[in-house]
Amino acid sequence: MMIEKVPSSTFVAPTGIEIASLAERLGDGYAVGELEPEEVREEYLDTFEWRLLISGRALARSGRRYRLFSADGTLLGEGRGPRKKRPFWWNFQEGPLRDDLIEDADIRALCPKLQLVRHRRFFQLLNEDEKTVLRLRLERTIIPAGASGPADICHLHLTGIRGYDQEFQTVLQLMREDGLEEIPNGTHFLVPILARAGIDVDSHGSKTAILLPRDISIRGGLRQAGLAVLSDIRRNLPGTVDDIDTEFLHDLRISLRRTRSLLSIFAKKIPGEQGRHFRAEFRWITQTTGNVRDSDVYLLQEDDYRKMLPTVLHPGLTGFVRGMREYRNREFRSMRKSLKSQRFTRLLGQWQHFLENLPEEAAEEAGLCRVFAARAVKKRFRKLIARGEDLGPDSPPAALHALRIEVKKLRYLLEFFHSLFPPEEVELLIKHMKKLQNNLGEFNDLSVQQVMLGTFRSPGRNGEPQQALAVAAALGGLMTRLFERQQQVRGEFEAIFADFACAENRELVQTIVRAGGVGPPGEAAGRR
Repeated sequence: MMIEKVPSSTFVAPTGIEIASLAERLGDGYAVGELEPEEVREEYLDTFEWRLLISGRALARSGRRYRLFSADGTLLGEGRGPRKKRPFWWNFQEGPLRDDLIEDADIRALCPKLQLVRHRRFFQLLNEDEKTVLRLRLERTIIPAGASGPADICHLHLTGIRGYDQEFQTVLQLMREDGLEEIPNGTHFLVPILARAGIDVDSHGSKTAILLPRDISIRGGLRQAGLAVLSDIRRNLPGTVDDIDTEFLHDLRISLRRTRSLLSIFAKKIPGEQGRHFRAEFRWITQTTGNVRDSDVYLLQEDDYRKMLPTVLHPGLTGFVRGMREYRNREFRSMRKSLKSQRFTRLLGQWQHFLENLPEEAAEEAGLCRVFAARAVKKRFRKLIARGEDLGPDSPPAALHALRIEVKKLRYLLEFFHSLFPPEEVELLIKHMKKLQNNLGEFNDLSVQQVMLGTFRSPGRNGEPQQALAVAAALGGLMTRLFERQQQVRGEFEAIFADFACAENRELVQTIVRAGGVGPPGEAAGRR
Protein backbone atom coordinates (compact mmCIF):
# COMPACT_ATOMS: atom_id res chain seq x y z
CA MET A 1 0.00 0.00 0.00
CA MET A 2 1.40 3.40 -0.99
CA ILE A 3 1.63 5.85 1.92
CA GLU A 4 0.73 9.44 1.09
CA LYS A 5 3.68 11.76 1.68
CA VAL A 6 3.10 14.55 4.20
CA PRO A 7 3.78 18.00 2.64
CA SER A 8 6.40 20.19 4.27
CA SER A 9 8.28 23.39 3.58
CA THR A 10 10.95 25.52 5.24
CA PHE A 11 11.51 29.28 5.15
CA VAL A 12 14.21 31.64 6.33
CA ALA A 13 12.29 33.79 8.81
CA PRO A 14 12.94 37.08 10.63
CA THR A 15 13.78 36.53 14.30
CA GLY A 16 10.75 38.57 15.39
CA ILE A 17 8.13 36.68 13.37
CA GLU A 18 4.78 36.25 15.15
CA ILE A 19 3.14 32.86 14.72
CA ALA A 20 0.06 33.67 16.83
CA SER A 21 -1.16 36.18 14.23
CA LEU A 22 -1.64 33.37 11.71
CA ALA A 23 -5.03 32.51 13.17
CA GLU A 24 -6.35 36.02 12.54
CA ARG A 25 -5.05 36.02 8.97
CA LEU A 26 -6.77 32.72 8.23
CA GLY A 27 -10.16 33.94 9.46
CA ASP A 28 -12.72 32.78 12.01
CA GLY A 29 -12.53 29.29 13.44
CA TYR A 30 -8.75 28.94 13.63
CA ALA A 31 -6.48 29.15 16.66
CA VAL A 32 -2.78 28.68 17.30
CA GLY A 33 -1.58 26.62 20.24
CA GLU A 34 2.01 26.58 21.48
CA LEU A 35 3.65 23.52 22.98
CA GLU A 36 6.60 23.28 25.37
CA PRO A 37 9.60 25.14 23.88
CA GLU A 38 13.10 23.74 23.84
CA GLU A 39 16.48 25.37 24.27
CA VAL A 40 19.59 23.25 23.97
CA ARG A 41 23.29 23.63 23.33
CA GLU A 42 24.35 20.76 21.11
CA GLU A 43 27.44 19.51 19.37
CA TYR A 44 26.92 17.97 15.93
CA LEU A 45 28.95 14.95 14.92
CA ASP A 46 29.54 13.28 11.59
CA THR A 47 32.16 11.20 9.84
CA PHE A 48 35.10 12.94 8.18
CA GLU A 49 33.37 12.93 4.77
CA TRP A 50 29.90 13.80 6.18
CA ARG A 51 28.24 10.43 5.60
CA LEU A 52 25.28 11.21 7.88
CA LEU A 53 24.63 14.55 6.17
CA ILE A 54 24.76 12.91 2.75
CA SER A 55 22.27 10.26 3.87
CA GLY A 56 19.87 12.97 5.07
CA ARG A 57 20.45 12.78 8.81
CA ALA A 58 22.23 14.65 11.62
CA LEU A 59 23.55 13.46 14.98
CA ALA A 60 23.63 15.90 17.91
CA ARG A 61 24.74 15.43 21.49
CA SER A 62 24.49 17.34 24.73
CA GLY A 63 26.51 15.65 27.43
CA ARG A 64 25.68 11.95 27.02
CA ARG A 65 22.33 12.63 25.39
CA TYR A 66 22.40 11.89 21.66
CA ARG A 67 19.64 12.77 19.20
CA LEU A 68 19.27 11.77 15.56
CA PHE A 69 17.41 14.15 13.21
CA SER A 70 16.10 13.85 9.66
CA ALA A 71 17.09 16.30 6.92
CA ASP A 72 14.16 18.60 7.78
CA GLY A 73 15.03 18.62 11.49
CA THR A 74 12.44 16.08 12.63
CA LEU A 75 13.59 14.04 15.63
CA LEU A 76 14.08 10.41 14.58
CA GLY A 77 15.40 8.95 17.82
CA GLU A 78 17.42 9.62 20.92
CA GLY A 79 19.30 7.88 23.69
CA ARG A 80 22.30 7.96 25.98
CA GLY A 81 25.69 7.44 24.44
CA PRO A 82 29.42 7.42 25.17
CA ARG A 83 31.44 10.28 26.64
CA LYS A 84 34.20 9.57 24.12
CA LYS A 85 35.13 12.64 22.05
CA ARG A 86 35.01 10.74 18.76
CA PRO A 87 32.80 7.69 19.28
CA PHE A 88 32.20 4.82 16.89
CA TRP A 89 28.81 3.19 16.45
CA TRP A 90 29.96 0.19 18.49
CA ASN A 91 30.56 2.46 21.51
CA PHE A 92 26.77 2.92 21.81
CA GLN A 93 24.57 0.52 23.75
CA GLU A 94 22.48 -1.86 21.68
CA GLY A 95 19.26 -0.22 20.58
CA PRO A 96 17.55 1.74 17.77
CA LEU A 97 20.03 4.65 17.86
CA ARG A 98 23.02 2.36 17.46
CA ASP A 99 21.25 0.43 14.69
CA ASP A 100 20.55 3.69 12.83
CA LEU A 101 24.24 4.64 12.87
CA ILE A 102 25.78 1.35 11.72
CA GLU A 103 25.20 1.59 7.97
CA ASP A 104 26.32 5.19 7.45
CA ALA A 105 29.11 5.46 10.01
CA ASP A 106 30.53 1.99 9.27
CA ILE A 107 34.15 1.96 10.53
CA ARG A 108 34.53 5.74 10.63
CA ALA A 109 34.64 7.78 13.83
CA LEU A 110 31.89 10.30 14.53
CA CYS A 111 33.83 13.55 14.86
CA PRO A 112 32.69 16.88 16.35
CA LYS A 113 31.86 19.27 13.50
CA LEU A 114 30.23 22.33 15.06
CA GLN A 115 28.42 23.57 18.17
CA LEU A 116 25.01 25.21 18.04
CA VAL A 117 22.58 26.80 20.46
CA ARG A 118 19.06 26.00 19.26
CA HIS A 119 15.85 27.64 20.46
CA ARG A 120 12.87 25.66 19.18
CA ARG A 121 9.21 26.66 19.56
CA PHE A 122 6.47 24.27 18.50
CA PHE A 123 3.02 25.38 17.34
CA GLN A 124 -0.19 23.72 16.21
CA LEU A 125 -2.80 25.34 13.98
CA LEU A 126 -6.23 24.20 15.20
CA ASN A 127 -9.54 24.40 13.35
CA GLU A 128 -12.94 25.11 14.89
CA ASP A 129 -13.20 21.43 15.90
CA GLU A 130 -9.91 21.86 17.77
CA LYS A 131 -8.23 19.38 15.46
CA THR A 132 -4.62 19.94 14.48
CA VAL A 133 -4.50 20.87 10.78
CA LEU A 134 -0.90 22.11 10.55
CA ARG A 135 2.29 21.86 12.60
CA LEU A 136 4.81 24.69 12.73
CA ARG A 137 8.29 24.77 14.20
CA LEU A 138 10.14 28.06 14.68
CA GLU A 139 13.81 27.37 15.10
CA ARG A 140 16.39 29.99 16.00
CA THR A 141 19.96 28.73 15.66
CA ILE A 142 22.92 30.56 17.14
CA ILE A 143 26.35 29.65 15.78
CA PRO A 144 28.86 30.71 18.48
CA ALA A 145 31.80 30.50 16.06
CA GLY A 146 30.66 31.54 12.59
CA ALA A 147 32.87 32.42 9.63
CA SER A 148 32.94 36.08 10.75
CA GLY A 149 31.94 35.82 14.39
CA PRO A 150 28.71 34.60 16.01
CA ALA A 151 25.79 34.10 13.62
CA ASP A 152 22.04 33.93 14.18
CA ILE A 153 19.67 32.10 11.79
CA CYS A 154 15.91 31.65 12.07
CA HIS A 155 13.88 29.05 10.17
CA LEU A 156 10.16 28.36 10.05
CA HIS A 157 9.18 24.76 9.26
CA LEU A 158 5.67 23.88 8.08
CA THR A 159 4.47 20.28 8.23
CA GLY A 160 1.09 19.41 6.80
CA ILE A 161 -1.45 16.96 8.17
CA ARG A 162 -3.07 14.33 5.97
CA GLY A 163 -6.55 15.42 4.97
CA TYR A 164 -5.89 19.11 5.59
CA ASP A 165 -3.92 20.13 2.52
CA GLN A 166 -5.93 23.37 2.07
CA GLU A 167 -4.61 24.83 5.33
CA PHE A 168 -1.05 23.89 4.44
CA GLN A 169 -1.34 25.53 1.01
CA THR A 170 -2.95 28.66 2.48
CA VAL A 171 -0.21 29.20 5.08
CA LEU A 172 2.42 28.38 2.46
CA GLN A 173 1.04 31.13 0.22
CA LEU A 174 0.92 33.61 3.11
CA MET A 175 4.61 33.04 3.84
CA ARG A 176 5.47 33.55 0.19
CA GLU A 177 3.43 36.76 0.08
CA ASP A 178 5.33 37.98 3.15
CA GLY A 179 8.53 37.65 1.13
CA LEU A 180 10.08 34.89 3.22
CA GLU A 181 12.88 33.02 1.44
CA GLU A 182 11.79 29.46 0.77
CA ILE A 183 14.47 26.81 1.09
CA PRO A 184 14.28 24.21 -1.73
CA ASN A 185 12.66 20.94 -0.71
CA GLY A 186 15.18 18.26 0.18
CA THR A 187 17.75 20.73 1.50
CA HIS A 188 19.32 19.41 4.70
CA PHE A 189 18.63 21.80 7.58
CA LEU A 190 22.35 21.90 8.42
CA VAL A 191 23.43 23.05 4.95
CA PRO A 192 22.67 26.80 5.37
CA ILE A 193 23.99 26.66 8.93
CA LEU A 194 27.27 25.11 7.77
CA ALA A 195 27.56 27.78 5.09
CA ARG A 196 27.14 30.55 7.69
CA ALA A 197 29.72 28.80 9.87
CA GLY A 198 32.20 28.80 6.98
CA ILE A 199 32.41 25.00 6.82
CA ASP A 200 32.97 23.57 3.34
CA VAL A 201 31.48 20.08 3.22
CA ASP A 202 32.83 19.41 -0.28
CA SER A 203 36.43 19.74 0.93
CA HIS A 204 36.16 16.58 3.03
CA GLY A 205 35.84 13.92 0.33
CA SER A 206 38.31 11.04 0.17
CA LYS A 207 39.45 12.12 -3.32
CA THR A 208 39.76 15.49 -5.02
CA ALA A 209 38.04 15.51 -8.41
CA ILE A 210 40.51 15.76 -11.29
CA LEU A 211 38.81 17.57 -14.18
CA LEU A 212 41.28 18.27 -16.96
CA PRO A 213 40.35 20.47 -19.94
CA ARG A 214 40.49 18.57 -23.21
CA ASP A 215 43.25 20.76 -24.66
CA ILE A 216 45.54 20.65 -21.61
CA SER A 217 49.22 19.93 -22.23
CA ILE A 218 51.07 16.91 -20.88
CA ARG A 219 52.87 18.86 -18.18
CA GLY A 220 49.67 20.75 -17.42
CA GLY A 221 47.98 17.41 -16.80
CA LEU A 222 50.80 16.32 -14.49
CA ARG A 223 50.59 19.60 -12.58
CA GLN A 224 46.83 19.51 -12.07
CA ALA A 225 46.59 15.80 -11.25
CA GLY A 226 49.64 15.90 -8.97
CA LEU A 227 48.37 18.86 -6.96
CA ALA A 228 44.93 17.25 -6.61
CA VAL A 229 46.40 14.04 -5.19
CA LEU A 230 48.78 16.05 -2.98
CA SER A 231 45.76 17.79 -1.45
CA ASP A 232 44.34 14.33 -0.66
CA ILE A 233 47.57 13.41 1.14
CA ARG A 234 47.47 16.59 3.21
CA ARG A 235 43.75 16.15 3.96
CA ASN A 236 44.18 12.65 5.41
CA LEU A 237 47.49 13.24 7.19
CA PRO A 238 46.20 14.83 10.46
CA GLY A 239 43.58 12.10 10.99
CA THR A 240 46.23 9.44 10.38
CA VAL A 241 48.73 10.98 12.81
CA ASP A 242 46.01 11.44 15.46
CA ASP A 243 44.79 7.86 14.85
CA ILE A 244 41.16 8.99 14.64
CA ASP A 245 40.02 5.98 12.61
CA THR A 246 41.57 3.44 10.26
CA GLU A 247 40.12 4.98 7.09
CA PHE A 248 42.44 7.99 7.29
CA LEU A 249 45.47 5.75 6.88
CA HIS A 250 43.70 3.72 4.20
CA ASP A 251 42.94 6.85 2.16
CA LEU A 252 46.41 8.28 2.80
CA ARG A 253 47.99 5.12 1.40
CA ILE A 254 45.77 5.31 -1.69
CA SER A 255 46.92 8.90 -2.25
CA LEU A 256 50.56 7.89 -1.85
CA ARG A 257 50.15 5.03 -4.33
CA ARG A 258 48.42 7.35 -6.78
CA THR A 259 51.31 9.79 -6.48
CA ARG A 260 53.76 6.99 -7.23
CA SER A 261 51.60 6.00 -10.19
CA LEU A 262 51.80 9.57 -11.54
CA LEU A 263 55.58 9.48 -11.16
CA SER A 264 55.61 6.30 -13.24
CA ILE A 265 53.22 7.58 -15.91
CA PHE A 266 55.12 10.86 -16.36
CA ALA A 267 58.60 9.42 -15.79
CA LYS A 268 59.96 10.88 -19.04
CA LYS A 269 58.62 14.34 -18.18
CA ILE A 270 60.44 14.57 -14.84
CA PRO A 271 64.20 15.25 -14.95
CA GLY A 272 66.36 12.24 -14.06
CA GLU A 273 67.70 13.17 -10.62
CA GLN A 274 64.44 14.76 -9.48
CA GLY A 275 62.44 11.80 -10.72
CA ARG A 276 64.68 9.32 -8.89
CA HIS A 277 64.47 11.40 -5.71
CA PHE A 278 60.67 11.63 -5.70
CA ARG A 279 60.21 7.95 -6.59
CA ALA A 280 62.56 6.83 -3.81
CA GLU A 281 61.08 9.13 -1.17
CA PHE A 282 57.43 8.32 -1.90
CA ARG A 283 58.34 4.61 -1.92
CA TRP A 284 59.96 5.08 1.51
CA ILE A 285 56.98 6.80 3.12
CA THR A 286 54.53 4.31 1.61
CA GLN A 287 56.51 1.41 3.04
CA THR A 288 56.52 2.96 6.53
CA THR A 289 52.70 2.76 6.60
CA GLY A 290 52.38 -0.87 5.48
CA ASN A 291 52.62 -2.74 8.79
CA VAL A 292 50.06 -0.54 10.52
CA ARG A 293 47.60 -0.93 7.66
CA ASP A 294 48.08 -4.71 7.63
CA SER A 295 47.41 -4.77 11.38
CA ASP A 296 44.25 -2.72 10.89
CA VAL A 297 42.98 -5.21 8.32
CA TYR A 298 43.46 -8.14 10.72
CA LEU A 299 41.84 -6.32 13.64
CA LEU A 300 38.87 -5.19 11.54
CA GLN A 301 38.27 -8.82 10.60
CA GLU A 302 38.09 -10.07 14.19
CA ASP A 303 34.37 -10.82 13.99
CA ASP A 304 34.78 -12.64 10.66
CA TYR A 305 37.66 -14.68 12.08
CA ARG A 306 35.57 -15.57 15.11
CA LYS A 307 32.78 -16.88 12.89
CA MET A 308 35.29 -19.13 11.08
CA LEU A 309 36.33 -20.92 14.27
CA PRO A 310 34.55 -23.24 16.70
CA THR A 311 33.84 -21.73 20.11
CA VAL A 312 36.57 -23.80 21.76
CA LEU A 313 39.21 -21.87 19.76
CA HIS A 314 37.86 -18.40 20.57
CA PRO A 315 40.12 -17.84 23.62
CA GLY A 316 43.15 -18.38 21.39
CA LEU A 317 41.80 -15.86 18.89
CA THR A 318 41.36 -13.36 21.72
CA GLY A 319 45.03 -13.82 22.57
CA PHE A 320 45.98 -13.26 18.95
CA VAL A 321 43.95 -10.04 18.78
CA ARG A 322 45.57 -8.77 21.97
CA GLY A 323 49.02 -9.50 20.57
CA MET A 324 48.12 -7.87 17.25
CA ARG A 325 47.00 -4.70 19.06
CA GLU A 326 50.32 -4.56 20.90
CA TYR A 327 52.18 -5.00 17.61
CA ARG A 328 50.05 -2.33 15.96
CA ASN A 329 50.73 0.15 18.75
CA ARG A 330 54.49 -0.32 18.34
CA GLU A 331 54.33 0.01 14.56
CA PHE A 332 52.03 3.04 14.80
CA ARG A 333 54.51 4.94 16.96
CA SER A 334 57.21 4.30 14.37
CA MET A 335 54.92 5.30 11.48
CA ARG A 336 53.77 8.48 13.21
CA LYS A 337 57.38 9.47 13.79
CA SER A 338 58.01 9.17 10.04
CA LEU A 339 54.84 11.05 9.09
CA LYS A 340 55.77 13.92 11.44
CA SER A 341 59.42 13.94 10.39
CA GLN A 342 61.16 16.84 8.67
CA ARG A 343 62.04 14.40 5.89
CA PHE A 344 58.39 13.81 4.98
CA THR A 345 57.40 17.46 5.47
CA ARG A 346 60.26 18.46 3.20
CA LEU A 347 59.22 15.86 0.60
CA LEU A 348 55.68 17.25 0.37
CA GLY A 349 57.00 20.79 0.08
CA GLN A 350 59.48 19.81 -2.63
CA TRP A 351 56.80 17.94 -4.59
CA GLN A 352 54.40 20.89 -4.39
CA HIS A 353 57.12 23.34 -5.45
CA PHE A 354 58.09 21.10 -8.37
CA LEU A 355 54.49 20.82 -9.61
CA GLU A 356 53.66 24.51 -9.22
CA ASN A 357 56.82 25.59 -11.03
CA LEU A 358 56.80 22.95 -13.74
CA PRO A 359 57.62 24.86 -16.96
CA GLU A 360 55.65 24.30 -20.12
CA GLU A 361 57.46 22.50 -22.91
CA ALA A 362 58.60 24.28 -26.03
CA ALA A 363 55.92 24.44 -28.72
CA GLU A 364 57.67 21.87 -30.91
CA GLU A 365 58.00 19.45 -27.95
CA ALA A 366 54.64 19.99 -26.31
CA GLY A 367 51.83 17.52 -26.79
CA LEU A 368 48.23 17.13 -25.73
CA CYS A 369 47.72 15.26 -22.49
CA ARG A 370 44.75 13.35 -23.94
CA VAL A 371 46.95 11.87 -26.71
CA PHE A 372 49.63 11.03 -24.15
CA ALA A 373 47.03 9.44 -21.85
CA ALA A 374 45.38 7.50 -24.69
CA ARG A 375 48.71 5.95 -25.64
CA ALA A 376 49.32 5.03 -22.00
CA VAL A 377 45.88 3.41 -21.70
CA LYS A 378 46.48 1.40 -24.87
CA LYS A 379 49.91 0.25 -23.69
CA ARG A 380 48.80 -0.70 -20.20
CA PHE A 381 45.70 -2.54 -21.36
CA ARG A 382 47.79 -4.59 -23.79
CA LYS A 383 50.30 -5.40 -21.05
CA LEU A 384 47.52 -6.40 -18.65
CA ILE A 385 45.89 -8.72 -21.19
CA ALA A 386 49.23 -10.27 -22.18
CA ARG A 387 50.20 -10.91 -18.57
CA GLY A 388 46.81 -12.41 -17.77
CA GLU A 389 46.80 -14.70 -20.81
CA ASP A 390 50.21 -16.05 -19.78
CA LEU A 391 48.83 -17.30 -16.46
CA GLY A 392 47.82 -20.91 -15.98
CA PRO A 393 46.39 -23.07 -13.18
CA ASP A 394 49.89 -23.64 -11.77
CA SER A 395 51.02 -20.00 -11.84
CA PRO A 396 52.44 -18.91 -8.45
CA PRO A 397 50.74 -16.30 -6.25
CA ALA A 398 53.46 -13.80 -7.19
CA ALA A 399 52.29 -13.91 -10.82
CA LEU A 400 48.72 -13.06 -9.81
CA HIS A 401 50.05 -10.28 -7.58
CA ALA A 402 51.93 -8.84 -10.57
CA LEU A 403 48.72 -8.90 -12.61
CA ARG A 404 46.90 -7.18 -9.75
CA ILE A 405 49.46 -4.36 -9.91
CA GLU A 406 48.83 -3.97 -13.65
CA VAL A 407 45.08 -3.71 -13.04
CA LYS A 408 45.67 -1.01 -10.41
CA LYS A 409 47.94 0.91 -12.76
CA LEU A 410 45.30 0.93 -15.49
CA ARG A 411 42.58 1.95 -13.06
CA TYR A 412 44.62 4.85 -11.68
CA LEU A 413 45.36 5.94 -15.24
CA LEU A 414 41.66 6.00 -16.11
CA GLU A 415 40.80 7.86 -12.90
CA PHE A 416 43.43 10.53 -13.56
CA PHE A 417 42.36 11.21 -17.13
CA HIS A 418 38.68 10.24 -17.19
CA SER A 419 37.64 13.81 -18.06
CA LEU A 420 39.59 13.60 -21.35
CA PHE A 421 37.64 10.58 -22.61
CA PRO A 422 33.98 9.61 -23.15
CA PRO A 423 32.64 9.34 -19.56
CA GLU A 424 30.22 6.46 -20.15
CA GLU A 425 32.91 4.26 -21.72
CA VAL A 426 35.41 5.01 -18.96
CA GLU A 427 32.88 4.30 -16.21
CA LEU A 428 31.86 1.06 -17.91
CA LEU A 429 35.45 -0.14 -18.26
CA ILE A 430 36.21 0.67 -14.61
CA LYS A 431 33.06 -1.20 -13.60
CA HIS A 432 34.22 -4.27 -15.56
CA MET A 433 37.68 -3.98 -13.99
CA LYS A 434 36.32 -4.01 -10.44
CA LYS A 435 35.33 -7.69 -10.51
CA LEU A 436 38.81 -8.70 -11.69
CA GLN A 437 40.45 -6.34 -9.21
CA ASN A 438 38.33 -7.70 -6.35
CA ASN A 439 39.23 -11.29 -7.24
CA LEU A 440 42.95 -10.56 -7.43
CA GLY A 441 42.83 -8.36 -4.33
CA GLU A 442 41.12 -11.00 -2.21
CA PHE A 443 43.55 -13.68 -3.44
CA ASN A 444 46.51 -11.49 -2.49
CA ASP A 445 45.03 -10.59 0.91
CA LEU A 446 44.48 -14.26 1.70
CA SER A 447 48.07 -15.06 0.73
CA VAL A 448 49.46 -12.27 2.91
CA GLN A 449 47.24 -13.23 5.86
CA GLN A 450 48.37 -16.85 5.79
CA VAL A 451 52.03 -15.82 5.78
CA MET A 452 51.45 -13.41 8.66
CA LEU A 453 49.52 -15.94 10.74
CA GLY A 454 52.21 -18.54 10.13
CA THR A 455 54.96 -16.25 11.42
CA PHE A 456 53.01 -14.49 14.20
CA ARG A 457 54.75 -14.57 17.57
CA SER A 458 52.33 -15.53 20.31
CA PRO A 459 51.79 -12.98 23.09
CA GLY A 460 52.25 -15.82 25.59
CA ARG A 461 54.99 -15.04 28.12
CA ASN A 462 56.89 -17.07 30.69
CA GLY A 463 54.43 -19.02 32.76
CA GLU A 464 51.69 -18.83 30.08
CA PRO A 465 52.39 -21.84 27.83
CA GLN A 466 48.70 -22.72 27.69
CA GLN A 467 47.86 -19.35 26.19
CA ALA A 468 50.57 -19.77 23.56
CA LEU A 469 49.15 -23.18 22.65
CA ALA A 470 45.62 -21.75 22.47
CA VAL A 471 46.78 -18.99 20.12
CA ALA A 472 48.65 -21.49 17.95
CA ALA A 473 45.55 -23.70 17.71
CA ALA A 474 43.35 -20.76 16.74
CA LEU A 475 45.80 -19.54 14.11
CA GLY A 476 46.12 -23.04 12.69
CA GLY A 477 42.35 -23.23 12.34
CA LEU A 478 42.25 -19.80 10.71
CA MET A 479 44.98 -20.68 8.23
CA THR A 480 43.03 -23.76 7.17
CA ARG A 481 39.87 -21.74 6.53
CA LEU A 482 41.78 -18.99 4.73
CA PHE A 483 43.55 -21.54 2.52
CA GLU A 484 40.21 -23.10 1.58
CA ARG A 485 38.82 -19.68 0.65
CA GLN A 486 41.98 -18.85 -1.30
CA GLN A 487 41.62 -22.01 -3.37
CA GLN A 488 38.02 -21.07 -4.13
CA VAL A 489 39.01 -17.54 -5.20
CA ARG A 490 41.86 -18.90 -7.33
CA GLY A 491 39.46 -21.27 -9.04
CA GLU A 492 37.25 -18.34 -10.04
CA PHE A 493 40.09 -16.35 -11.63
CA GLU A 494 40.17 -17.84 -15.13
CA ALA A 495 36.48 -17.21 -15.77
CA ILE A 496 36.64 -13.68 -14.34
CA PHE A 497 39.69 -12.81 -16.42
CA ALA A 498 38.09 -14.24 -19.56
CA ASP A 499 35.06 -12.03 -18.97
CA PHE A 500 37.28 -8.97 -18.66
CA ALA A 501 39.40 -9.84 -21.71
CA CYS A 502 36.32 -10.23 -23.92
CA ALA A 503 35.96 -8.62 -27.34
CA GLU A 504 33.49 -6.06 -26.00
CA ASN A 505 35.99 -4.69 -23.48
CA ARG A 506 38.76 -4.62 -26.08
CA GLU A 507 36.50 -2.53 -28.31
CA LEU A 508 35.61 -0.37 -25.32
CA VAL A 509 39.30 0.39 -24.78
CA GLN A 510 39.71 1.10 -28.48
CA THR A 511 36.83 3.59 -28.34
CA ILE A 512 38.52 5.37 -25.43
CA VAL A 513 41.88 5.37 -27.22
CA ARG A 514 40.39 6.70 -30.47
CA ALA A 515 38.68 9.50 -28.54
CA GLY A 516 42.13 10.53 -27.37
CA GLY A 517 43.34 10.70 -30.94
CA VAL A 518 45.40 7.50 -31.05
CA GLY A 519 45.30 4.50 -33.40
CA PRO A 520 43.49 3.96 -36.68
CA PRO A 521 39.90 2.70 -36.47
CA GLY A 522 39.65 -1.05 -36.08
CA GLU A 523 43.11 -1.57 -34.54
CA ALA A 524 42.91 -4.30 -31.93
CA ALA A 525 43.59 -3.51 -28.31
CA GLY A 526 45.40 -6.36 -26.63
CA ARG A 527 46.39 -9.75 -27.99
CA ARG A 528 43.77 -12.25 -29.04
